[in-house]
This record gives sequence, structure tokens and C-alpha cells, in this order.
Amino acid sequence: MTARVPYVQNDPVFARVEAMGRPVLNLYRALANQPAALEAFLDMSRYVRGGSRLDAGLREAVILATAQELGSEYEVAHHSMGVDLDALDERGRCAVEYARSAARTRTCDDTLFARLKQHFSSAEIVDLVVTVGWYHLCAVILGSLEVELETEL
Repeated sequence: MTARVPYVQNDPVFARVEAMGRPVLNLYRALANQPAALEAFLDMSRYVRGGSRLDAGLREAVILATAQELGSEYEVAHHSMGVDLDALDERGRCAVEYARSAARTRTCDDTLFARLKQHFSSAEIVDLVVTVGWYHLCAVILGSLEVELETEL
């Protein structure tokens, strides 16, 4: 597979990616074909990965479950390190169940939502929904542009 758009090798926006402590991945190189889109992408990514109320371990579990359910090999490769979905507590299992349900149906039933409300505040539920939705967007971008996994991983 070859990406459907060229990977931009040098763009001023890449300094922002590196300032966030991230490597300049093929995803960013593909989006850099439209720098304004990359800038907007980075703004939301910064919130999802650093501004939401979800702790990092739970966030990574939800991202991994979403990526697996959507068949996004790129995201699975980037988010599977150190995540054991089988070792989650009830709160984590509930969040992962929501992620899987959303990937299959774009929602969840009332019973699952009631369980979410037992384990998460309203703000945390919004952050969970936004995180899952964000990785749906990532899967569409990666799949549509046929972004390749970096060889140095």
C-alpha cells in the first residue's frame, strides 16, 4: 500500500508536533498537505490526549478498543504498548464496552449508558464520547488516505 497523498517532509507545523513531545508520524505528514487541517487536527488531538479528564491508562484502553473494532491497524500499532484490556477493572471494562459498541453502532443502549453513569461523571462521559469519536475520525483519515505505518516502529 502506498499513501494516496504525498508525505510532506518539511513543514513549519511539524515544530508544533515535536513541541507536543510527539514524533512527526506519517499521519501528520499526510495531513500537512493542508497545513490548516493539520493545525486543527493538532488542536483537537492535544485536548483528547492531554486536556480531557480521562486518565492516560483508560484513554489508551479506549483508543485501542476503538482501533481494534474499526480495524485501524495503524492506531492499533501506535496504542497497543502496555495496554492489557483483559486486566481492566469494572470502570475500564465499561468504557471499553462503550468504545466497542460505538464502533459497531455509533451509539450505545440505555443499559450501557446507565452503567457509564455509575462509573463516570457527566464531564468524563463527554470526554469518553469525544475520545472515541476522535479515533473514529482518525480511522477515516488513515483509511481514506491509506497512511502507512512508519517503518521505524
